[in-house]
Order: sequence, then C-alpha cells, then structure tokens
Amino acid sequence: MHRSIFHESAKDTDASWTYGSNAYVGCFVDTYTRLLPHEYVLNDGTDPPDMENNLCLLYCKEQGYMYSGTEFTVKCYCGDDPYQYGPEDVGDFYKQAYDCNYACIGDSNQICGGFWRLSVYETGYLPLKQGQIQLKLVSNNTLLTALANQVLTSRSKIECARYCKVSDDCKGFVISTETRQCSLYNSYIIMCEGVQYVHGFKVYMMK
Repeated sequence: MHRSIFHESAKDTDASWTYGSNAYVGCFVDTYTRLLPHEYVLNDGTDPPDMENNLCLLYCKEQGYMYSGTEFTVKCYCGDDPYQYGPEDVGDFYKQAYDCNYACIGDSNQICGGFWRLSVYETGYLPLKQGQIQLKLVSNNTLLTALANQVLTSRSKIECARYCKVSDDCKGFVISTETRQCSLYNSYIIMCEGVQYVHGFKVYMMK
C-alpha cells in the first residue's frame, strides 16, 4: 500500500516521476535554517534505513504537520510552511528534474530530493474544529497485518470513527462490514508494515 500513491522514477524522463502524486508540491531549496524544521530520526539518532516519500508523509502527518519533505535520499523533514523564506521552489520542471534527482534509499523508483533540495508533499493534515469527525477511506477489502492497539464492536464506520476520535492517539481504524469488528491503530506508519486482501474489511484514516 505504501508505494501506491507515488510514481516517481529516477529513470523516467517525462513529468510523471515528479508529479505522480496529487500531494506533490515541488522541489524546494533547503538551507541550514531548515525549511521544514522537524526531522524524522530513529531513537538512536540515525535516519530510517527504508526512507521513501510515503513513509515520510505518514510520519509527518502523524506528528501533526501539514508538509513533508525528503532530501539527500534518506532524510525526512516536517513542517507547516515551505514558503516561509521566500521563493517556493527551484522553478520549472526541467530545473526541478535536475535539482531533485536522488533516488530514495527505501525505494529506488522514487525521488527523495537532492543535495540541499527537498521533494515536498502535502500530508493532508488539517487541524479539526472541536466536535468534527473527518475520515478518509484508504483501502477497500484490505486488512492491515500489524496488530491493532484496540479491538471493539461498532454498528457503523461512524461509530468506529467516534471510538477512534475519543481514544488516545488513534490515527486510523479498520472495520469489517460483516462482523462490525472495529480495530483502532495509533500510528499511520503501520500502514507501511503490510496489508493483505480480506473481503469485507475497510481501512480508514482519521483526518
């Protein structure tokens, strides 16, 4: 699942490698004063060895940031305003293709920025007003292979979404349309761990 919304390829010559995802914003110039200030590192301070664009996007969304950016094949940064220091990117498509041209360490068919260049995406995170519930269907007839943080029974997807909303740190859920089993997950990143086809299950993300 976590590869499907990105179609960049270091080998392609047409626009699809850069604009394959609707979430793609552009190739941005980075500096020592980071354009996106929050860096994704593991507990030991190292970079995730499987970095690619969707992993970075899901992590940044989970942290509550509106933008994600990959850089130098392995780096992931998060923030809310890539336009804060002036010109938004490096210009037209051909210059972007020249500047953002490093393959991701976790998926060589994707582009993860370049030297002081960020491949920037919108995470889709939007702060919600009190009382609102917003959700997005991510996958149909699919079950996550990761263990759920909590399993409940619900009468509908809306009731399952309410359980998720009031639960601590719930980011998404899987519901069975037949058994009404409602499985809550506290991380977006578990969607990168694996999925399997199971009829009657739907995977939702909370917005």
